[in-house]
Amino acid sequence: MTRAFHGERGSFALMLAIATSLTTAKGTVEIVYPPYLAGYGYSLSLIGFLTSVIAFLQLFSRVPAGVAYRAHRAQRQYAIALVLFAATIGGFAFAQGQGVAIAALSALHGLAFGALGTLGLALAIDLSGGRRAGPAMAWYTAAISTGYALGSLIGGSLAETIGMAQTLAIIAVLPLLAAGAVFALPSLAGAPQVFDRGTGVRGLLAAGARLDSRVWLAVVIVLYLNVQRDALDTFFPIFGPTVGISFAVVGVLRAIKSGAGVFMRLTIAVLLHAVDYRRVTLIAVVALAAGTFVVPMTSSVVVLGAIFIVLGLCGGVLRATSAANIAELRGEGRDVGLASGVYNMGLDIGGIIGPALGGAIASVVGIGSMFQIVAIGSFAAWLVVALSSATTREAAGLAKRHTIGPTATTGGEHRG
Repeated sequence: MTRAFHGERGSFALMLAIATSLTTAKGTVEIVYPPYLAGYGYSLSLIGFLTSVIAFLQLFSRVPAGVAYRAHRAQRQYAIALVLFAATIGGFAFAQGQGVAIAALSALHGLAFGALGTLGLALAIDLSGGRRAGPAMAWYTAAISTGYALGSLIGGSLAETIGMAQTLAIIAVLPLLAAGAVFALPSLAGAPQVFDRGTGVRGLLAAGARLDSRVWLAVVIVLYLNVQRDALDTFFPIFGPTVGISFAVVGVLRAIKSGAGVFMRLTIAVLLHAVDYRRVTLIAVVALAAGTFVVPMTSSVVVLGAIFIVLGLCGGVLRATSAANIAELRGEGRDVGLASGVYNMGLDIGGIIGPALGGAIASVVGIGSMFQIVAIGSFAAWLVVALSSATTREAAGLAKRHTIGPTATTGGEHRG
């Protein structure tokens, strides 16, 4: 029994390392890609368009990847996507700015990374067996966040030292190594049943309609988080100077928020070993809305610093606990592949809606009032979904904890 337990922990640790290497490569591309294109004479509008193509195709591939996911062939699927992802990064390095090549590589890059996000979450859930969903997903999201941070540091430093194309060529090795490491993971038995996801759009819609309501709650949580976060990140740099806050201080506040988020992602696994993630989610949802609402009510740097710390901590909590809602389904024999695709799609949509919705509202009522309207509106949307059924009320921390499905018999959140 002990040997099996340590083997399971070791396998999950390897999955965390793979996830970190993936987002390290992605973080490097994100910081190098725009100046790399600018160096070949691409206009700012064209750079923005190509970046949007990556984001759109990343969103587009989320659900199809979830539909295609099968536990018994998950390693092969994930490895193929990693190799394709590596090929696009290496392709950028050798494309020499050629327009058709850059466009094609950008499209494939978005498709590959979107698929990797969906397949990776489903694979991590299957490796964890759906047990201790809160801590497991806290570690997984922390690994993702750590990779992005490392990618930013590595990308900037390497690009200055050896050049952008050379940086892309070197960093492409990371997902290739990760693809090899995938086959060191144990084979997966999968969830207790085989899922009929149908065929074509009609089959996909039917499968989506059968998804557990906790999936939609998790989607609303990440929409809620990203709409508020991206609206604030986009428009606070414009709002700050109008109330006497310098650009330098705006930068410091954003760094404080990001640092608090990373800190929470790295430490929340410890907290969730002792506290039910549903209660933590409820507190974070309320605190995030309250924090965003009061941002325009003060120009004190000290007070704003405290608010931004709270916002960063809440973001770290909600990213981990929303994924835990998906992970918990695995132990109940539910479809984590499609659930992972829908959940990751919610992450992308939130990032798109936040700035657009914020800008539309701000153009009518002003930026300060926009922050408050977005806070109230997104909280109301979360509350509607959270109250929609007994299952979602319990998952949202709004009802007394009962057993959902057979989770308690598989260890669940209360295993020592």
